[in-house]
Amino acid sequence: MAEKPAIAFLLYNILMIMAICIFFPIWVPLVMHRKKHRHTFWKRFFMKAISKKTVITATKKNRGRIWIHALSVGEVLSAEPLVKILAEKVGAGQLVFTASTQSGYETALRVAAPYVSEVRYFPYDLFFSVNRALKVIAPRKVVIVETDIWPNFLYRLKRYNIPVYLVNARLSKRSYTGYKRVGFLMAPLLSIFTKICVQTLRDRERFEDLGVCKEQIVTVGNIKFDQEPVNVSEEKLQLISKQLFLPENLPVLVAGSTHEGEEEILSDAYRKMCQEGIESILIVAPRDPERAAVVCKLFNHQGTDAVTLDELEIKQMAFNVVIIDRIGILRWLYALADVAFVGGSLVRAGGHNPLEPASVRKPVLFGPHTEDFEWICQTLVKAGGAVRVSDSDQLANQIMRLISNREQNQLMGRSAHEVFASHQGAVKRTLDIIFSF
Repeated sequence: MAEKPAIAFLLYNILMIMAICIFFPIWVPLVMHRKKHRHTFWKRFFMKAISKKTVITATKKNRGRIWIHALSVGEVLSAEPLVKILAEKVGAGQLVFTASTQSGYETALRVAAPYVSEVRYFPYDLFFSVNRALKVIAPRKVVIVETDIWPNFLYRLKRYNIPVYLVNARLSKRSYTGYKRVGFLMAPLLSIFTKICVQTLRDRERFEDLGVCKEQIVTVGNIKFDQEPVNVSEEKLQLISKQLFLPENLPVLVAGSTHEGEEEILSDAYRKMCQEGIESILIVAPRDPERAAVVCKLFNHQGTDAVTLDELEIKQMAFNVVIIDRIGILRWLYALADVAFVGGSLVRAGGHNPLEPASVRKPVLFGPHTEDFEWICQTLVKAGGAVRVSDSDQLANQIMRLISNREQNQLMGRSAHEVFASHQGAVKRTLDIIFSF
C-alpha cells in the first residue's frame, strides 16, 4: 500500500508542474487583474506567522493546535457547531480555522472567529506553501469538513504522522462518478485519513467502492443538523422589517443562495403571481452577493421594480423586490419569511442547505437539483416539510398555495423543524471519533 501512494503522489506532482508551465502566462495576469484572486493569492501562497499574542494552553498529552478546514461558505457554515463544541473542549487558543475561498474566509471571520485563535486562508497545494503552513500552524490534528482533498497536503500530514480526519463526509453521485474516474489517485489519497466520518449509509458504500477500508469509515450523521436555530427576537424582526420597508400586511418570500439562471425563473414566477392578483414581497439573496446588481437589472428589465439593499438604504422607500448584496443576513431573512426557496436547485449547482429555513419553522421549496443535500431534502419532502418544484409555474403555484392557506403553511413549517430537531447529535459522535485516535 505504501508504494501506491508514492506513485500517485509522484504522478500528481508531475502533472501539476506541467500544468503550471503551460498555464503560468495566463494565470499571473488573471490573478493580477481580478481583485478576488489578487486578494487571496499571497495569503494562500505564503502563510504569515501566527501572532505571538496567541496563547496555546498545552499539556504533555495535548501539544499543538487542531487545524479545522472548510472549503467555502457552505462548508464553513456546516463546521460552525463542530467548532463551537471543540472550543469548549480544548479552548479557542488551540484551534486554527482555514477556508479556501474569499467568501468562505469572510464567512469564517463571522461565524468561526469567536471560537478559534486564528482564521487563515488554506494554502495552495504546492510543496513550499504546504510546508510553510504546517510550520506556522504546527497542528497535532487536522479536521477537513466535507471536502477539499489535496494530495501534497495529505502526504505531508502522512509524512509527519499528523492524524487527519474527513468529517461530515458525503459523496454525491456526481462527485462519486468523478472520483471513480481517477480512482488510481483517490484510493491512496483517501487511505491517508485516520477516519472518515460519513453522513449516510449510501456515502459509506460509495467510499468503500472507492477503495477505502471498512474499518476506516464511521457513519455519524450530518453535523448540519447540530447548527443552532436562528434566535431572532420579535423586536429584531420588527427592526429588520423596518429597514427593508416591509408592509405589515404582505407575505414575504425569501429566495436564498440563488445562482445564475434561477433568478429568471423566480422573476417569471413572481410575475405570474402578480397576474393572479397576489401581492407579496420577494427578497432574493444571490449566492454571490457581487451578482446583486446584475440580478436587480434582470428583474427591472422584465418589468418588475427591484432594488439592491444598498440602494434601498439610500432611497428610503418600499420596493416589492429587494436583492441582497451582502453576506451574513440570510438566516435572519429566513426567520422573517412566510415561504422560503433554497437556491442552487433549479439549476445544476447541487443545491444549498434547506435546514436554515427548516430550523426556524418555515415551509421549504427547492428544485430538482439537490445532489449536495439529497438525503436531507428527501427526508424533508417525505416528512411534509418541503416541496420540490421544477419550473416557474410550479414555484408560483406552491407559493400561492402556502400564502393562501395559513394552516397548511404552519403545518409544513412545523414538519420541517421536526426533521431538523430529530436528527441532531452528529457533532458529539464526530468528536468522540476524533479524540479516540
